[in-house]
Amino acid sequence: MRIAISGHSGCGNTTATTNVGQALGLKIVNYTFRDLAKELDMSFDDLHKEAPSNFIFDYLTDLKCIRATLTENIVLGTRLAAWLMDADLRIWLHAPLEARARRINKRESEKAATYEAVLYKTLKRDEQNRNRYLQLYGLDIHDHSDFDITINTDKLTAEQVSSLIVAAAQWASKNQLERKNLHIRRIREIIADKLTLPEQAFIDPSYPIDVKEIFTRLKKA
Repeated sequence: MRIAISGHSGCGNTTATTNVGQALGLKIVNYTFRDLAKELDMSFDDLHKEAPSNFIFDYLTDLKCIRATLTENIVLGTRLAAWLMDADLRIWLHAPLEARARRINKRESEKAATYEAVLYKTLKRDEQNRNRYLQLYGLDIHDHSDFDITINTDKLTAEQVSSLIVAAAQWASKNQLERKNLHIRRIREIIADKLTLPEQAFIDPSYPIDVKEIFTRLKKA
């Protein structure tokens, strides 16, 4: 079973991915800019400041996600998960902007900010993400026509959300739906071109990849 879980910030993506993976015994992948910063020996704040003007961080993060999905029995939880892998089940988590802002405001890193400030920041982040993915891959993350299920997480507990996904996964595994990702080839070609990598890097999990070496090499170019 291969499951993709996507959603905007504050929808409970990370929690749902972890819970579903544990319930179904799947490999859990939730690789983000924070993970990439560690591999590049950078501070997350520095990477986050540079990312809007340097798409290499997106390409490297998505490369790691694509390579992580070159296996069976996996749940990938990232904003672009459904577009980055051939999944048996594609889930979009939704919640109103106000609800997401309240959740984000409760996080440790946001406690010093007011709810209104977090609301504006979340709205701005949503707009920036949509524009960035359009520039990166020609993807509109507001288009959920390729998703199997959309779950509004506003009035549900994390356990209820996870239970819905687990039930859907069990149904999908029995019915063996034929699912095709119409975007993955284009995305792989774009990343391969931008990072000057061979096709093998995207289809062979044994092909050696060092994101720090790639980053350093391209920075010198």
